[in-house]
Amino acid sequence: MDFDPTYKYGDTDLTNEDNLVCWKFAELIKNLITLSSSADRQAEIIGIGATCDEMVIDFDSYFTLSYKSYLDNGLLTVDQFETLKELDTYFEDRSGDKSPDFWDDFLLDTNPEWQIVRQKAKMILGLLGMQDLTIEFDREEKYEMTDKGKQITMQSTKTRLLRQNAS
Repeated sequence: MDFDPTYKYGDTDLTNEDNLVCWKFAELIKNLITLSSSADRQAEIIGIGATCDEMVIDFDSYFTLSYKSYLDNGLLTVDQFETLKELDTYFEDRSGDKSPDFWDDFLLDTNPEWQIVRQKAKMILGLLGMQDLTIEFDREEKYEMTDKGKQITMQSTKTRLLRQNAS
């Protein structure tokens, strides 16, 4: 299967299995870029919400629930899968109440466990040959005045992958 990380698979017919697999794989790459980024950039990409939780939920959605289709379509080798599985296990080992500091957004910048995640994600991007990609995004937010002041009611973020050396 041919995969172009900068192609907008989300604009294609996602009832077509090949398009859907490529879209999910592109979302995994976006997630790995987010995971490999600085804490400030991670929070910027995720937007409102629990940054730590959202990043790991995205990893679960686009790796754990979809890896078989990546392997079946030649998007991942067994070695790449094993390295991604190590990151999955790392998250799993911290799930629930096992490591509350890991899930604390206020510690995202200083928690050494998140430094390990960033290093692992960077290494995986290199193994996948995707280390030259970056995320660009557009965000739309809607607010409503309430008795508690201005409250956000909706946030929509559209992301895309770009080559870092592209102009």
